[in-house]
Amino acid sequence: MHQKFKLKFLGNIYELKGEDPDVDLQEVASYVENKAREIEEKHANLPPTRLMVLIAMSLGRDYMVLKKRLTTLEKKLNIEVQRLSKKIK
Repeated sequence: MHQKFKLKFLGNIYELKGEDPDVDLQEVASYVENKAREIEEKHANLPPTRLMVLIAMSLGRDYMVLKKRLTTLEKKLNIEVQRLSKKIK
């Protein structure tokens, strides 16, 4: 099922639709809007293209941090599962 949502990005409103059963795309749009607003407020004098690069880098950084945290948690979980499995045997 398609999700319709609006994204306000650097003063423009985009009406979008997408299909992803794993996430709420409106929630993604809200996250992007907040990140864009945060960076735009800090760097109001930059041209839009430069702002977009900073926003993309910030979103990419957030992704990489979360990906690293997930990998760390998965490793810890696997170690704990192995430890508990040994106790059960």
